[in-house]
Amino acid sequence: MIGRHAILHRMHSQSNLPGRGAQRGAILIFCLVFLLVLTTMGVASMESTVLEERMAGNMQDHNAAFQAAESSLQSAESWLIAQTLWPATSTDGSTTVWDLDAMDPDGGDALHWWEDAAREASDWWGSNAEVVDGVDGLALAPRYIVEELADINAGQSLAIGTGVQNRVRVFHRITARGVGTSDSAVVRLQSTYVKAYE
Repeated sequence: MIGRHAILHRMHSQSNLPGRGAQRGAILIFCLVFLLVLTTMGVASMESTVLEERMAGNMQDHNAAFQAAESSLQSAESWLIAQTLWPATSTDGSTTVWDLDAMDPDGGDALHWWEDAAREASDWWGSNAEVVDGVDGLALAPRYIVEELADINAGQSLAIGTGVQNRVRVFHRITARGVGTSDSAVVRLQSTYVKAYE
């Protein structure tokens, strides 16, 4: 009986050794640090996913604005194709074709009119540019402005000797503005369109 009591006392004293308690605390600290690392990695991954989603949304919005500006350019060209007579120009856009740089608010600066901050506002484009209808899903309808750049009525050597009269070739500059699904995405495009008039 004495031997059994001694063995029990010995097992009890071994279970209370200081080394085992310290080991249990070290494992707890290791687990907490590991959990902190996993949490940090998870948060960083979520932030990266949110950033990529925003970038994809912005790219989609910019693409919608680009497509709107492109459709506006095509509408302006279609309008010019339909004109049989040389369209008159005006300084206020009332004839659809503007005089060259007539809308420039400050002709003395080195900026073109479409680069000037006074021409950035949607209100100005809404009041002065031609609207393109039928484009849905955008914050604002696309618009365009047509300017007359120059006219040429000489130098058509292919017509020499044919009895065909020289036709006036008119160069038009088309500036189109498209807005995406939000008004923060704005794209401006330009093209030069040449048409011969009688």
